[in-house]
Amino acid sequence: MGEATYTDKVGVKHMLVILTGIMITLGCSALVFSTWSAFQAVVPEVLGVETATWAFYVTVLYFVEALSAPFIGRLFAKYDIRIVLSASAILVGGGFLLISVFKSMWVFYLAGAMMGLAEVGLLWLAVPALCNSWFNQKAGTIQGLCMAFTGIGGALWLQVFNALYASGNGMDVWSIYMVWGLIALITSLSFTIFCIRKTPQEAGVLPYGKPSVATGGKAVGISAAKAMKSPVFYAVFLFAGIINLLTIVAQQFPSYTKSLTDVTFDALAVGVMMSTVMMVAQAVCKLALGVSADKSPKISFFAAFATGVIGVLLVWFGTGSEIMLYAGSAVYGFFFASCVVLVPIVVRQIFGTREYTDIYSRISLFVNLLGGLGSTIWAFIGGSFGYPAVFTVALVLLVVVLLLGMYSFANAKSVQKEWTE
Repeated sequence: MGEATYTDKVGVKHMLVILTGIMITLGCSALVFSTWSAFQAVVPEVLGVETATWAFYVTVLYFVEALSAPFIGRLFAKYDIRIVLSASAILVGGGFLLISVFKSMWVFYLAGAMMGLAEVGLLWLAVPALCNSWFNQKAGTIQGLCMAFTGIGGALWLQVFNALYASGNGMDVWSIYMVWGLIALITSLSFTIFCIRKTPQEAGVLPYGKPSVATGGKAVGISAAKAMKSPVFYAVFLFAGIINLLTIVAQQFPSYTKSLTDVTFDALAVGVMMSTVMMVAQAVCKLALGVSADKSPKISFFAAFATGVIGVLLVWFGTGSEIMLYAGSAVYGFFFASCVVLVPIVVRQIFGTREYTDIYSRISLFVNLLGGLGSTIWAFIGGSFGYPAVFTVALVLLVVVLLLGMYSFANAKSVQKEWTE
């Protein structure tokens, strides 16, 4: 018998990898992406600046993510993942701490750049890269579980913010930023330093699960150079970015309901609750989508498309009932989850694992670029043409995503034929 290339048991070291994925999404990523809206309601007034001026730091964050994605991808491929992720965590924690100390607008832009550089690895690359290396089977399920904690963390830290701030009668926002910095460091560094290795072989164990192809346990796939010559790469590149653009429609829910007239409920309160419902729903849906994508990425893709359409229609035409609006937000949560769960699984299925990080980092460039523009795009459409225009454009883009996805799956075999070790 030949030497074993995999194990059918999840050991302690495998569990530590999963726990690390959970902690960096629960801490650093959720603190950065899921709590800035709470600070937006307070910080601009404290600084004496316009809300748009303050919020531009989020745009800086997304743009730095986009521009640095290929560079960080190469760092993942060449260097110890512990060093890259630990440095990233320090950038996030350090960004929050800088804000707490200097209390000026310029430091928000600096911190945004620091966090954008860090989150490429922490949110977009770490979990998929570790799952692909450590788990031949159930990688999608584990990835969905880890990514679910961005939503769980968001719900948790927003409640912590409310408890600490207490409507201005508790801790000031600068002290809360210091707490955020300490939480980011505590929830990440002990795990990124001590609990992971890039591959299971480096940790003296084997990957979990039998490989889906007879590769002798080696990574197989297409090179990044060849991938970028394939039309399929650009189809995935486009639909991944458009999906992220569409997820940001959910940020418009409070403004949308506030614009409604002749409704019997508190429009703004319902809109805020819709965002909360969507956040909780997308956390659950990330796990569900990971499980389903392990079985069939194609069926999961069509399901995500359907929930996107249904969610938009329920929110658009369900204004006669709070329950319908909440239902629409919850359904849209499944589509929301597809950006960070389904897209990397599709990339792995089509392009393989040989140079996965390099390929996926290039795709995440466009994902983050549209993420940075998303809030401005949707706010402009809503403010200039009304929210029916927002939902109409969203439905059109969902159809574009469907067509690009169908093309990608239909031509996947032509790419897979070129896989090598």
